[in-house]
Amino acid sequence: MTEENKHKQTDISTQSELSDSAIHEVHESLLKDKELPAEGFSLLPIVLIFLFAGVCFWGGIYIVNHGGDFRWDAYDPDYVYHDAVASIPEKSLFEIGQKIFTNQCVQCHQADGQGVIGVYPPLVASQWVTGHQEVLARILINGMNGKVLVLGKTYNGNMPAFGPSGLNLKAKQIAGVLTYIRQEWGNAASEVTEATMLNYMEQYSPRTTPWTADELLANLSPEPIAPNENSDEGGAVSPEMENKLDNVSEPEHSHDAHSTLSSIEKRHS
Repeated sequence: MTEENKHKQTDISTQSELSDSAIHEVHESLLKDKELPAEGFSLLPIVLIFLFAGVCFWGGIYIVNHGGDFRWDAYDPDYVYHDAVASIPEKSLFEIGQKIFTNQCVQCHQADGQGVIGVYPPLVASQWVTGHQEVLARILINGMNGKVLVLGKTYNGNMPAFGPSGLNLKAKQIAGVLTYIRQEWGNAASEVTEATMLNYMEQYSPRTTPWTADELLANLSPEPIAPNENSDEGGAVSPEMENKLDNVSEPEHSHDAHSTLSSIEKRHS
């Protein structure tokens, strides 16, 4: 390395050292002028936050009490504030049953109640549906299994239980389903009341096995009487109707389920 190059390298290193020193001096002067951060929080921002929250809370209460339910006519001179909440009308048994049927039954029995020929029996104009309430109640509470004759055609399947051993629906819900299928698609059978269904569920809820067609038609109780039907003003059953119910005989056991069910209905009519 020549003397000239050594001299140049020495000058460069000297300039670098001077430059670094100058940079450090500048940094030190800047740090002296800057305040070091203090520990903790400033009291003023916290006070402002609580003050803002309090104003928002008060404003919300004021709007609720003086907003006039956000009605467009709240500031009309003739406007009268109504504090009463509109009552929601209670659904009828038919409406309750319609919703449950749509969710649970329409896949098999179809929306029109016609079922699937040879697979799922129809509900339209079927004596099993429009006949004795207890027969239909037994089917829904405990289910049904085996062959059944419906409108001249034999079906062999399994109807699931809607009672405690199955879907575990309440008495009012099952009464709604029965009422719906007995009064929809042109069917004109009587309503199945919640009280009637409670009585049936008390009798048949302990049963854990599904019914057969022949079992369904045995040991039926008298058909429930619709409210205010064949009764005096006080709601008591008339003597003529009492005699009629007392003379109801138990149906004979038959392997022809359809004909037996028809004979039962004639005896109860």
